[in-house]
Amino acid sequence: MALRPVPGMRWLLFSVSGRLSRRTYAWALLFWALSLGITVSAAVNAPDDSTSLALAGLGFILVCLTGAWSVAVMSIKRLHDAGLPGMLVIGLVIPAASFLVLLAIMLWRPDKGPNRHGPASDQPGY
Repeated sequence: MALRPVPGMRWLLFSVSGRLSRRTYAWALLFWALSLGITVSAAVNAPDDSTSLALAGLGFILVCLTGAWSVAVMSIKRLHDAGLPGMLVIGLVIPAASFLVLLAIMLWRPDKGPNRHGPASDQPGY
């Protein structure tokens, strides 16, 4: 029998199990936006042809890749909280619709009480 994930930062940012509330989802998106902003700021303020510019670029790439995975995973959990299938997260990769899909995922009302994805919001699933 598989062990249930323990709620924490690793579960929040990188696990598809469970459900995620609107507020937690919004805070996590803000975290990734700030992380991306810090790396962009470091790259902009680095002198040309320097090691710090190369490190800032590497940091930007790492934050982008990690953040993209994390936002997809958190969006799946947010869809689970609304009782919707996680496959709807594919809408985030459609350039013309991604912002509207992200907004819809954030604002969609959650299921009251337990559903097939977990007992309550902000908790790992079954």
